[in-house]
Amino acid sequence: MYGLNINRDLNCPKCGGEYFNVKREATYLYTYKLQSPEIYERDTNDSALPFLFDNREKVDGKEYLECESCKTQFPCDLDELSGKIHFTILQKAIRADHVDTVGFLG
Repeated sequence: MYGLNINRDLNCPKCGGEYFNVKREATYLYTYKLQSPEIYERDTNDSALPFLFDNREKVDGKEYLECESCKTQFPCDLDELSGKIHFTILQKAIRADHVDTVGFLG
């Protein structure tokens, strides 16, 4: 188990690295509506059917911190509303990956 000292800067408990990247992987399902031509146009037009974008739905996603030194990944949830990442949340994400019971970090 790797421990994290919350009184210090953000450090990787595995290698001691101080530099992290926040990464977000996402899979989306796109829906397009086909615009079917009239019957008389189908016989004379061999080109592709036109289409319009209809919807984009997120079907899967993964967010994590990655240590630049050792590439260890620490799962975390990003606050999509504010666009900011709180230091305490990053510490908790790193600590949560290496302890059995995660406590409140302040």
